[in-house]
This record gives sequence, structure tokens and C-alpha cells, in this order.
Amino acid sequence: MVFQLTEKTHDDRQLLDSEKGCGSMDLRNLKTFHVVSTYLNFTKAAQILNYSQPTISQQIKALEEELGHTLFNRVGKKIFLSQIGKLLKEHTDTLFQVIDEMELDLKKFERPFGHLTIAAPEFYCGYYLSHILGPFIKLYPQVNIKLLCFNSKETMNLVSSNKADVGFVAGKQSRPGIEEVLIDEEDLVLVGSPLIVDHRPIQEIFDDYPFITYGMDSIIQGCLREIRCAPKTIVEFGSEEAIKRAVLGEVGIALLSDRIIQKEVSEGSLHVLYRFPKRLPTYVVYPENLKGFSNVNTFIDLVTDMWSTI
Repeated sequence: MVFQLTEKTHDDRQLLDSEKGCGSMDLRNLKTFHVVSTYLNFTKAAQILNYSQPTISQQIKALEEELGHTLFNRVGKKIFLSQIGKLLKEHTDTLFQVIDEMELDLKKFERPFGHLTIAAPEFYCGYYLSHILGPFIKLYPQVNIKLLCFNSKETMNLVSSNKADVGFVAGKQSRPGIEEVLIDEEDLVLVGSPLIVDHRPIQEIFDDYPFITYGMDSIIQGCLREIRCAPKTIVEFGSEEAIKRAVLGEVGIALLSDRIIQKEVSEGSLHVLYRFPKRLPTYVVYPENLKGFSNVNTFIDLVTDMWSTI
């Protein structure tokens, strides 16, 4: 019984000594072994690592002494991996693949470079992003930008599927795995052509003309309940700009953000039927797995700085 305990203690000490040795292995020696084992050529390894050949030999010898095993067998001028060498190479292949991947990931947090795909409704593309992209490109010329024009729902789908790095959406559209940053709140305005409106009650207009919208989301439904009106006919368009053009063309009436129809209202080509103060939030959205990614962070920082000034 005592003998068995003594033997177990001795084995445990050997294991601890072995673990201590592995933990203290020099990464440079492992890298040298990895390159030599890949090419099975000391001269080639010296060229790749920019070491002298004697240095390569010394590092391999130090690693062999530390492990207590021969890593290479030599037959004439050729070298071959020993059984221990083959085992160690399997581990160094994994080790340096992980290190390479880690270095690539860390580069994402350096100065922005590469690609940035942005999706946004047509109005945001023309009114806001046309002013923001110029300064961003001047600050970070190494970033190649792709701008996609889609409505808010489609934009969110692109961001959710990682087909866009950043998106701009009107209204809250929370989804799992998506980060949201509130950047603005706008008045929603019910508008129509003066020829259609002509001082008529809103419900009467709804009885004769369709309600043009990009979708009956909770914000729009809430606004309609507030004015106690219900459209008889609903026509859905793909973008806010298309809706505005349809209203200007006397197709029907619509609920649009104040910004998109400011010019037309001031010129008299659109008439305001009802204004809903601060009902439309604007969010910039991005996948949470890109949180900390320099291209996304720097772009969103610039957006939050410039948005209210445009």
C-alpha cells in the first residue's frame, strides 16, 4: 500500500516536471522547429527566419534537450522527422495557425482598411451619407466603401445576414445579434398634394385616396390611431423617395419624416395635414460580432459627430 502511494507520487512529480518544461518552451525555438519541419531543410529555414544556419541548429538542439527527445533523423544530407518530431509538428501546425488567425483578428482593431459595406434607405443615402462619406474617405483612404440603397426592412435584413457591415433604419427594429445606436429623432408628417387635400377632413381624403406607405409598422399604426383615421386602401412602396414622388403625383397621401418633405412643404407643392412630433427615431445598426471592428467604429463615430450638422 505504501509502495503504491510512493510510486504514484513519483509519477505525479514527473508529470509536473514535464508540464513545467512544456510551459517554459521558447516560442522562438518552436517557430524554428515549425519552419524546419515544414521544409526539412535547415538552410531554407535560415533564409525564411533570417537567422544564420548555426543559430537554427542551436535552437533545434536546445529544444531537443528541453524535451529529452530527438526531433530529426539524419540520413546522409537529408533530414526526416522522428516519431516525436511528427507529433510535435502536429501541435506546432495548430499553434501557429491560431497565432496567425489571432494576428489577423488584431489587425481589425488597427487603422481602418479593407472594405466597408453600408446599407441605407434612399433618402439617407442622398441627404446624409453624401455629406459623410467624403470626409470619411479623406480620413481613411485605405477603406473601400460599397453603398447599398434599400428600405429600412431590407437594410436590417442585410445587416442581420452580415451582407452589410453598417445600416441605417427608420424606426426601432430590434433583432438578436444586432447593435443599435440612436442618432436622430424626426417629426412624422401626414402630407398630400394641395389639389387632393383642399381643406377636407383626413378621413374623407382616406375614403377617396389610398394611403401610401413602406409598411404598416407599429409607429405608423400608432399615428393613425392618434388621429382616429383608417385608410380604406393601402399601397406599399419600396422607399421613402418613391412615396414622396407618388404623393407629389397626386396618387394618395402619406406619412413621411419632416426632413424628406421640408423643401416641398416650403414651396407649397405638399400640404401638411397633421404633424406628429418626434415619432420617428433613426438608428445606425451593425452586427454585434463587428463591435470593436475599426472600420465600423470609426465610421459610426463620424456619423454621430456629423449627422445633426447636416
